[in-house]
Amino acid sequence: MIRLVLLCTVCFFSYGAYSQIGNSDSTQNGRYFQYKNQTVLTKGYFKNQKRHKLWTWYQTDGSMTKQIRYNNGKPVWILYFDKNKPWLKINRFGKRRIIRACECREGA
Repeated sequence: MIRLVLLCTVCFFSYGAYSQIGNSDSTQNGRYFQYKNQTVLTKGYFKNQKRHKLWTWYQTDGSMTKQIRYNNGKPVWILYFDKNKPWLKINRFGKRRIIRACECREGA
């Protein structure tokens, strides 16, 4: 669980150099958008300075890479996408459920 939160934090802050914030930032409440070249990379919602509700990450071509559902800063589940279709879901306890086979796993 700690590794998962650490990984999400590293991914989130790795985009920081290229971000622009709409309507709020991490020190406030409300919607959060992160852009690169006018393309949304991350969108989500802050509540009491913590991630809350559904957060979505995108590639620069606009395809989804993952979604994480948060409840007051704690991840509830993570859903990974390949070609905008979900293929893996991980719950807050680390239990993995493969939704469908995808080419992204062949090398792993």
